[in-house]
Amino acid sequence: MKQIRKYRWKRKLLQDASGAEIAEAAVILPLLFMLLFGIMWFARAFNIYTTVNRAAREGALAEAANNCVTCGNAFRLPNDIRDNVVYPILLASHLDTAQVQNFNVQRDVILNPGSPMLERGAVVSLDYPYNFKLNGIACCPLRLSPILQNLTVRAQAEARQEE
Repeated sequence: MKQIRKYRWKRKLLQDASGAEIAEAAVILPLLFMLLFGIMWFARAFNIYTTVNRAAREGALAEAANNCVTCGNAFRLPNDIRDNVVYPILLASHLDTAQVQNFNVQRDVILNPGSPMLERGAVVSLDYPYNFKLNGIACCPLRLSPILQNLTVRAQAEARQEE
C-alpha cells in the first residue's frame, strides 16, 4: 500500500497539463512571428519591384507620346521625364528617389529590328537597390546577409511612338 502511495504523486504529476499551453506558446510564437515578418519583407520587396517597373513604363509612355502638336512634337528632356513622371510614382510608394541608379532615357530606338516594318519608340531603364529591412530591422542571420544585401531591382520599359 505504501508503494502505491509513493508512486501516486508521480503519476499525478505526469498527467497534470497545467503548463502545457505556455510551453506550446513558447515554441509556436517565435515561428509565427518569423513567418509574419517574412511575409511582410517579401511583400515590400514585391511592392518595390512593381513600383519601379510601373515608373519605367510610365516614363517610356511619356517619352513616346506626342507632347506638342504646334511646336513640331519636340522630345521631352530626360530630366523632365525623371522629375515629373518617374519620381512622383516612386515617392507615392515611399521610395527614396536619391537611391535611383542608372536612370536612362533613349528615344527614337528601333523596337523590332529585323522586321520589314520598323517601329520606333522610347526606352526607359532604371535600377533601385533593395535591402531586406523593414523599419530598420534586418531580416536574416548574419550568414545570409551577403546573399540578401545589395539586391538591385532593374526595370526597363519600351513604348512605341505614335505617328
